[in-house]
Formats: sequence, structure tokens, C-alpha cells
Amino acid sequence: MKFVEVSNKSFDFNPFELIGEEWMLITAGNESAFNTMTAAWGQMGFLWRLPVASIYVRPQRYTKEFLDKTDDFTLSFFGPSARPALQLLGTKSGRDGDKVQEAGLTPQPINDSMTFEEAQLVFVCHKLYIQPLDPVCFNGDEVRQDCYPAKDYSVQYIGRIDHVYVREDILQGMGMPGAGAGGGCCGLGGGCGHAEGDGHGHGEGHGEDCCGHGDGHGHGHGEGHRDDCDHGHGGCCGHAH
Repeated sequence: MKFVEVSNKSFDFNPFELIGEEWMLITAGNESAFNTMTAAWGQMGFLWRLPVASIYVRPQRYTKEFLDKTDDFTLSFFGPSARPALQLLGTKSGRDGDKVQEAGLTPQPINDSMTFEEAQLVFVCHKLYIQPLDPVCFNGDEVRQDCYPAKDYSVQYIGRIDHVYVREDILQGMGMPGAGAGGGCCGLGGGCGHAEGDGHGHGEGHGEDCCGHGDGHGHGHGEGHRDDCDHGHGGCCGHAH
């Protein structure tokens, strides 16, 4: 499936919903070797006079090995039909087999990085800053104990957003520039769990349960952290049942 590059100012999206509720895949590497992980923590904004995205990856994640070897990574977002695939990718490790094939996703090179044909929206980011979270810097113990009971503190990666791509068939349903037409994910029409949205990603519902926003039992409950998935609060990601 073909992707079309768009300006990061040409459409609206809600990062609280896009990242925190709909999830994303963090992918690092290239066509010869890569890995991906499901995540529900992150930020997007403006820093150092640049559009940036910040991600947080625990040291034991297989994807981190690829993040540390390469300068670029991608953030890929999908519609609600990809929920089972992201659940699987959040509970299995790429160390143990071809989980991407098992999830039914199709890898696709993009700007010397990797994404997937099924993605609706892709950000290609260039690493600018890498910093392990310091437990001493938490203001109080609540978050630290809640999110890091095993003391496996995430590493923060801040990336400059160099490219934004929309899948061609999704783009055809957008009112570019300005997007908004068709609702859905970032006003991209048809997607990401916000069907019949109003052009800003505000739709009638948010798809199935996800990353502790559904049936999860809060932070730190369950068997521990699944490999290659971060930041959930129950259910498929992070602190699994």
C-alpha cells in the first residue's frame, strides 16, 4: 500500500486518544532487521524549535536493541480492525519468532526505516536525545511504585518528526489540506476507533478495551510486564493479567 507524505500542520489529531487509547507501534531497524513493540505512553509537541515525539522503552525490550543501533524510528497508528494484531504484538517478543507475520501485518520500508502497509498514519522520527529515567527525579513515590514496581525504568527517546505519512486510500477520504473530513483517526476518515468523528478525532466510541482503559485492573497488578509492549495498565499490554 502506498503512503503519501503530508505536512504535520495539515491535519488535526488528539494525542491523548491517539497514543493513550488507540495505541501505536514503535518500530526501529530497516528491511534487513527490525523489531516493533506496542506502546501507549508518549508525547508529541514542539521542543528545541522542532516538532518532536517522545517515547519510553524499558531496558529489557527487544525493540530497544534496534533503537540503540539506528538513528531513526517510526510511530505507526492503525484503525480498530488492527486491535487483535496490536494485542498480539504487545504480548509476544520478537526474540521468540516472527510475531509480525503471526499478527498478520505486512512490513513496508519507509525512509530507510520500517512501518506496515496496514498503518493509517506514520511518523518518521530522528533521534535527538536519549536519557534513562532517574528514579531519584520522581516527585513522590506514587508513579514510580505504580509504573515501575520492578525498577525497570524506561529510557526516554526524543525524536524530531521528519516525515508524516498517510496511507493513500485514507488520504482520499480526507479534505486536505486541513483534513477533518470523514472523522476517525486524526480526522483521517474511517479509523483508529473513532468512527463517525467530527474531524478532530472525536467519534462515538473508542473501539475495544485497550491497555488498561478497558478491563485492566490498574497499575502493577498481574504477572508483570509482557515483552515488547510497554505502558499498559492491564489487559494486553504492560501489566498483564
